[in-house]
Amino acid sequence: MRKKLVYISSNDGSDTRIVKEVRTLSGDFDIIFLGVGAYGERNYAKAYCSDFKLIQGKRNRPGTILRHVWLFLGVLVRNKVHSVHVINEQLMIFFYPFLFGKKVVLDLFDSFFLMHVNMPGNSWSVIKRLVYAPVDTILVTDENRFRLMNDRAKGKTSILPNYPNRHPAYAKASDPRYTTMFYSGTMNLERGTSLLRDLLKADPRIRVIMAGWITDEETTELSKAAGVDFRGVMPQEKALEIAAWECDYVLCLYSPHSDNNINASPNKIYDAIQTGTPVIINAEVKVSAFVVQQDLGYVLNNYNEYDAVAVAEELTARKSSYAFHPELREAYTWESVEQVLIEAHS
Repeated sequence: MRKKLVYISSNDGSDTRIVKEVRTLSGDFDIIFLGVGAYGERNYAKAYCSDFKLIQGKRNRPGTILRHVWLFLGVLVRNKVHSVHVINEQLMIFFYPFLFGKKVVLDLFDSFFLMHVNMPGNSWSVIKRLVYAPVDTILVTDENRFRLMNDRAKGKTSILPNYPNRHPAYAKASDPRYTTMFYSGTMNLERGTSLLRDLLKADPRIRVIMAGWITDEETTELSKAAGVDFRGVMPQEKALEIAAWECDYVLCLYSPHSDNNINASPNKIYDAIQTGTPVIINAEVKVSAFVVQQDLGYVLNNYNEYDAVAVAEELTARKSSYAFHPELREAYTWESVEQVLIEAHS
């Protein structure tokens, strides 16, 4: 009889990394998924779960959180649970009293201590020790975020990079008359909406394809602008096809207002490697040094200060000049690192 694993998230099963993780874990465990959102065609993780339950309500609302915890308690009563996988400290804290005595894996997509309070390393050491007390393994996305962990927590922290699944090489079919940007995932002013808005105004050759989750009014307005094609939420495989076939660049910008953003580990860089589509990233993000080293795209010198006309001109002139070495495609795949996730629950 297979062991049961409870996967706790505030997502509806559509997040790219969550789908990859659930798919991998389903090879060894029966997954009971406890998420938040509406049932529908974008619950991509559902296909890999033995039980898929969603709390329908707005995340972070007290009523939604209470029902989420109550649902978890019901699962514990009815099932012999091998381990619990929970996304981020800010969600885990509500389940905290019920995690002791169980195998717990804390998966840090966006750590509260980096995203909300800018307290990396040994800052707030006592509080971090308390928060991580019931956790057996912490997963972070890259070496930068590992270095920012509290010293006491590093001993139980593993790196699980945000790489995409291996994909075949694609042939470009983008329209040579335009320079087309792919804007995907979580989309808002902190992720590049302002730059795209300025580029569209600066140069009639700029086009934008959008896919994912819009989280502010400015980005909603962008999705309706001339030269923009918004295609909603979709599986990662479909997004990779769009990036490969139809786009000249993948947008990968982060406002440098927090340690979390400066140390971001965007899967879009590794999507770019798989699809041969260069990224646009800002220099404040540390991983931009890797982009320069491997010639993977265009680095914007400053997130907030730029000449949109000059940037649009340079993007158009350089769009076919980037090199993607075949060995990179093999090195940066989910298949090469997923064993870290399996071992965290073993």
